Amino acid sequence: MKSKEEILNSYYSQGADGMPEITADNLLKAMEEYRLQAEEAAFNAAREFNANQPAFATFADYQVSLLSQIKQLPKEDTVQLVADSIIEQFLPDNPNEHTFEFSFKTEGVNYTVIYRRNPQNQWEYAGKK
Repeated sequence: MKSKEEILNSYYSQGADGMPEITADNLLKAMEEYRLQAEEAAFNAAREFNANQPAFATFADYQVSLLSQIKQLPKEDTVQLVADSIIEQFLPDNPNEHTFEFSFKTEGVNYTVIYRRNPQNQWEYAGKK
């Protein structure tokens, strides 16, 4: 499994000034590669078994199963599911923050979601704007 740094380093190029740089497109590709790698690692760590046989033979089978579940969810649940799956990319650096929001696009619609810190100091989905 590659580290975040290894993934990012594979997308850097040399700029005109000789310094390494990364384009916005390559940064998005690196983030996607890291996300997919993390999802597959989580899948392998938490495989479900039915009668001593894996519930899903491959990660691709698992993804197809998730997609079918997402299509059956009400719209608000879909928005929360997507937001919960990408929240790590938007967490605020300031430990004193108690709320934050971020925007994303899914199924051709832009959403802005709000998260609040609970008494256990964890971020909880609070809704969408």
